[in-house]
Order: sequence, then structure tokens, then C-alpha cells
Amino acid sequence: MRLGSPLNALLTGSSILPAQLADPHLEIDPDQELQVIHNLVRLHGKVPGLGLMAGSEYHLTTYGIWGYALITSPTFRQAVELGLRYLDLTFAFSKVELKQSAGVASIVLSVDHLPPAVRAFVAERDSSAIQVLQRELFGVSLPLRAMEFTFAPNAPMSQYEAMFACVPQFNTEFNRATFDEQWLNLPLPKSNETSAKFCEVQLESLLSRRMQRGGVSAWLRNKLLADISSSPSLAQIATDHFMTERTLRRRLTTEGTSYRDLLTEVRQTMAEELLTSTGLSVSEVSSRLGYSSPSAFIHAFQKWHGCSPRQFLDTRPEQVKRD
Repeated sequence: MRLGSPLNALLTGSSILPAQLADPHLEIDPDQELQVIHNLVRLHGKVPGLGLMAGSEYHLTTYGIWGYALITSPTFRQAVELGLRYLDLTFAFSKVELKQSAGVASIVLSVDHLPPAVRAFVAERDSSAIQVLQRELFGVSLPLRAMEFTFAPNAPMSQYEAMFACVPQFNTEFNRATFDEQWLNLPLPKSNETSAKFCEVQLESLLSRRMQRGGVSAWLRNKLLADISSSPSLAQIATDHFMTERTLRRRLTTEGTSYRDLLTEVRQTMAEELLTSTGLSVSEVSSRLGYSSPSAFIHAFQKWHGCSPRQFLDTRPEQVKRD
């Protein structure tokens, strides 16, 4: 709106009505939000620092109970770990990891699972939002050793310096903020152990309700869609969300499905879409879907359709093809 676009233009294709935005109980699913991001980038992608501007609007209070849980955590490390544990309850589209080695810590953001058109925007937005949250937790910015982005700069260096208090490196291997590991052990000024425990109980309840609302299978399907290239195991997904593999498997069985069935379903759906609408080669599609080799993908595709990916495409001459 601040950039001059009508609200209807930003909501195009999202199934969100302008009047609904006044409802404080409205829940917008990730697909709807991603469509709005697509519209924003399409309309204003040439605005310098669009992602930085968007990220600066996300404050601790924006996240509700998740933000309050961070504020009341005992240390910065515990705030980061809790934040990542319940990242599904936030607006972030990046996959975020905390990595530590030889006295250095890094917050690494991966956006490879997103459509190429929005990756740079999301990486800048989420990196900026994290920087704002860190600043609000301490009241000052902790010094970064380095800020890196996998893409070329989208704004004057002065905008990046104002956000990150350093000059980022671009066209690097990772989207990553690096800092001294010792900062993770700093106590937070508003820590409160009782409040922190209460918040975590509430966050766990929110996450459970979100999973149950559409069923565990719908939740897991969305997890796989977001991370299909690495095809995380059921055990890893269960561990990441603090439940046992047995519990997660039992819930899926109750809903009449299994991890293997959902993984096959997601791969089949995405294979058809990638082959017919992106122009990616069979080898590239195989990699995107997490297969160990193109031959393994071709074998699976033949089981689904009774023909090879190339034969499948040959029956659709109107679609984009690429050898």
C-alpha cells in the first residue's frame, strides 16, 4: 500500500478478500501469503531494497506469543533455539538453521525450495526481520562478523549497512549472518523463566492445533512440499517437532496414510508440474525431488504413468520441453 499498489492487486490470486484483513482471527495459509509475495515482487520488484523494507516491519510484537517467548528466554541461545523450534508459527519462508564451529556461530537461511522469482526478496526480508528481532531483544545490534547473500545487491550499500551495520558480501554460497559464538550465551534483559515456560506450552499447543486442523497428513504434506529436495525422513521430522517417530506414524495411520504414501504423492504431483511448466530437464527435476539419480526418478515415474518422463511430455506438445 505504501508503494502505491491497490490492495486488490496485491491480493490477486490469493483468495483473500480485502474485507477479511480487518478480522483479527483471520488465518492466512502459506500458499496464500506466497501468492501475495509473488504479486508484491511482480509489481515492485525494482524498488531498491524491497526485501529490506519489508523485513524492517517485523517486530517482536508482530509475532504474538512467539515473540514474547523470545523476549522471556534466559539467553540469546535459548531464544534462537526456541524460535527455530516453532518457526512454523511465524511468517518466515526461509528454512533457518543455527550452525556453530570454532567459536563462530551462523544463522543460515535457505530459500532454494521457493520459486526463483521470490528467493532474493524472501532472503532479504527474513534476514532483515531476524536482525530487527535481535536488536529488539538486546536494545542494541550485536556486531556481525559477516553478512552474506547468494544473489547480487538489490539496493545501495547504504541501505544494507543501515540494516546490518556491515557491508554484506554478495553472490556467495549461502545466505548467512555470522557472529561470535560467545554472543549466544548473553543473558536477555527481560528474561523470565516462568513466563518462558508458559509461552512454550502455548506454542506447543498452537502447533498441535495447526497440525490437527487440517490433519497431520495435510501438515506433513506441506512440510514435504517445502523441503522436497532433501526429502527429510519421518524420524527427522518427528525429532524437529519434539515427538517420537512412533507417535507421528500412528497419527498418519489413523488418517489412513503413511509417510511413504505422502512422499510419493508429493513427488508425483511436483514431477508433473515441474516437467510441464518449468522447462527443467529430467535430471534437474530428479534433483529437485530428492532422488539419488535420474534413473531412480525415471523408474518411479514409469510406475506412476506407465511411461518415461520424455514420453509423458511428448503427449503434451503444447508444453515447454527441454532435453
